[in-house]
Amino acid sequence: MSIIRLLPEHIANQIAAGEVVQRPSSVVKELMENAIDAHSNSIKVVIKDAGRTLIQIIDDGAGMNCQDSTLCFDRHATSKIAHVDDLFKLKTKGFRGEALASIAAIAQVVLKTKKKEDEIGHLVEIESSKITKSCEIVCSNGSNFEIKNLFFNVPARRNFLKSDYVEFGHIKEEFIRIAIAHPECHFILVHNNEEIYQLSPGVLRKRIVDLFGKTTNEKLVPIEEDSDIIKIRGFIGKPEAARKSRGEQYFFVNNRYFKDNYFNHAISKCFEGLIPEKSYPSYFIFLELDPQKIDVNIHPTKTEVKFEEDRFIYAILLSATKQALGKYNISPTLDFEMDISFDIPTSYRKNEIIEPKININPAFNPFHKHTKSDTQQGNSTGIQNQGFGKVVAQEKDWENFYTINQSEEVVQQNMDFNDEYSHIPHYLIRGKYLLTNCKSGVLVIHIRRAMERIQYEKLLSDFVKAPINAQILLFPIIVQLANEEVIVWQENKTLLEQLGFIGELTNNELNISAAPTILKEKEISNCINEAIHLLKVKKIDKSDIAHQVVSVIARSSSYNAVVQIQEQAVELVNALFQLPEHTYTVSGKPILKTITLEEIGLKFK
Repeated sequence: MSIIRLLPEHIANQIAAGEVVQRPSSVVKELMENAIDAHSNSIKVVIKDAGRTLIQIIDDGAGMNCQDSTLCFDRHATSKIAHVDDLFKLKTKGFRGEALASIAAIAQVVLKTKKKEDEIGHLVEIESSKITKSCEIVCSNGSNFEIKNLFFNVPARRNFLKSDYVEFGHIKEEFIRIAIAHPECHFILVHNNEEIYQLSPGVLRKRIVDLFGKTTNEKLVPIEEDSDIIKIRGFIGKPEAARKSRGEQYFFVNNRYFKDNYFNHAISKCFEGLIPEKSYPSYFIFLELDPQKIDVNIHPTKTEVKFEEDRFIYAILLSATKQALGKYNISPTLDFEMDISFDIPTSYRKNEIIEPKININPAFNPFHKHTKSDTQQGNSTGIQNQGFGKVVAQEKDWENFYTINQSEEVVQQNMDFNDEYSHIPHYLIRGKYLLTNCKSGVLVIHIRRAMERIQYEKLLSDFVKAPINAQILLFPIIVQLANEEVIVWQENKTLLEQLGFIGELTNNELNISAAPTILKEKEISNCINEAIHLLKVKKIDKSDIAHQVVSVIARSSSYNAVVQIQEQAVELVNALFQLPEHTYTVSGKPILKTITLEEIGLKFK
């Protein structure tokens, strides 16, 4: 008796679905790519319950006739491959003919479709790979796919889905990848009746700005290279726009998104020394080359691509990136495709336009002999004594030669700065370190870390009793978040609000309207980024999340901490030594260091 048998069609489809449809975002990706391949100019994506209840893709593409509308759900049914040679010159996104068959095996699918030249469309309803209804219907040109109750017949797969925030985050990422690759198309994304994105057709820069926020425009540097092997175009982020996550890194080959650590290394290498460690540059780079020199048929999701001339491409990409960064460093970049509304930097858009004033002295006479009062205003007597006067110029005559005439306010600020440490007692070092006697010698206290520990203990003690005090900001602070960071904010929003951060999300822009009172305005943005990065990267126990975020707030509030008068130093020491733990910060960095008398004595040998 033979032990080998053919699998039933519905089981084979479910197995294939396990490779192609891993989560709701996989369905969105496959159907949106089909819409692009159908030459759609407008694509609308409607999601309910992060794809569990409904995924609807509406396009105005070519549509299908009666026969194709049912045949498309068969395994390996495709309109894009006719001969084996076609696999090596692919220009479409889909080609295997597995997507619709896989989706139909694990969901309830309704398709309404119509070709532009037909007078009437067609309706197909399918469930668990079985067509339950097929008839003519009046509908718009193009295709309308409704995917309902995903994994309804595979409960184990449904149970493995993450929270709605996480699953919709994956859907949003797939939407963004396709939207970036096709800025000429109109895209709409709706989740639970809320419009997330409304992207009108335009140039690539505008599409990136529409997706990632207005502040992104100022951070983009064009990259362009044209060679016999490859054409490169797109944008890289300025060094100051580097993030602690890899969120905004996009490679496309022939308008197909892909991941490649080898090419990513080429970009990262160009930013060495320009960005901090463990920071990642952003880029939106399009590669265009002969389809016969790449193989996209090596992974079910087609996000991995094999390049025939990868070493040459690496070298060209490295050179093009360095050249783009060099142009940015040397001179401003001109982009003739840029919308004129982008010309105003974000930080100046709310400011009133003030006409520049030029201050002149109408009584100035170049032939007038300079007086002592002139010297006090910044004019050097060396000019009148060297070569033009009877007296030989002295060194002090040239003291004001390079002094720039400043306003009284600026001069006063400079005097305050120069006088900053004149009144500080001898045991304070530049306001950053505190020297005090101890039994074994000298105790050195790191003032910033000491304040961080004091603030942490105080904030934590207050938080146990009530939410941390927040101050309403006069103008909201905009913090740009990556897609993964948006999910972190949404999942921890309640806790972060109790810790004093109140804000609303608009796409990837977080508008902070209130922040902990302890923070200065310039510290808020970095504190938010650090807190979200901490929650995203580290696996923190839920009971310990508040402690970790409070430590971030305390550290941010103490970044620029200094002590300049003895009374503050005494208060600091008293407050520090009253804490149960006063030797280390929350992150384990030392607050105190002891220098023994023996160590001091060795310095004088």
